[in-house]
Amino acid sequence: VWDYQPLVGSEEEGYAIETEVGLFAMKRDQVARHLKPLESAGIAVDMSQLAPLASYNFICYDGLNVEGAYDPAKPPPSTVIISLGTDTTDLVITNGYRVWQRSIPIGGNHFTKSLTKELKLTFAKAEHLKRNAMKAENPKVVFQAMRPVFSDLVAEIQRSIGFFTSNNRNAKLGDMVALGNPMKLPGLQRFLSQNLDQEVKLVDQFNNLVG
Repeated sequence: VWDYQPLVGSEEEGYAIETEVGLFAMKRDQVARHLKPLESAGIAVDMSQLAPLASYNFICYDGLNVEGAYDPAKPPPSTVIISLGTDTTDLVITNGYRVWQRSIPIGGNHFTKSLTKELKLTFAKAEHLKRNAMKAENPKVVFQAMRPVFSDLVAEIQRSIGFFTSNNRNAKLGDMVALGNPMKLPGLQRFLSQNLDQEVKLVDQFNNLVG
């Protein structure tokens, strides 16, 4: 299931230049699997959207001021969105006119699995310990067990940002924001900020959302 979207470019004498077209695709069987419980409940679905594009649309609507033509020589600063999920992390970089994204195969469950392996716990007990790490009998041991996942996540984010900047020489990085339930893990926000050499801000409200 695929669609395309022309991305805003600049114009000279009525001709579009530096125009890019985004191609977006979802696997039909995955779409059907996600829609099935809703359809069984009699809930009509008007729209289906890729998660990274939902993050892109959110940041454009809620945090960026996108107006006028796009100047590829002087693009506005790009916001880096780190959206942590259960099994993967979506990294989305956008200045509002252009969007780049990569799925990193590390999510909240990887912290839990690291605890099950290092501390010989069941998944349920490891998940409870992860959520209450600061209340553990020995928090230091808990965080040491999860440290490889912390490091792997940072390394993948750094590698991805490096790839983006090497292919977009004019791009300037602006804010870094983080979404997702795994960001509630104590110390993760600080660890990301320290190792990415930039403050990682948590999204805790919607500025422009109205009823």
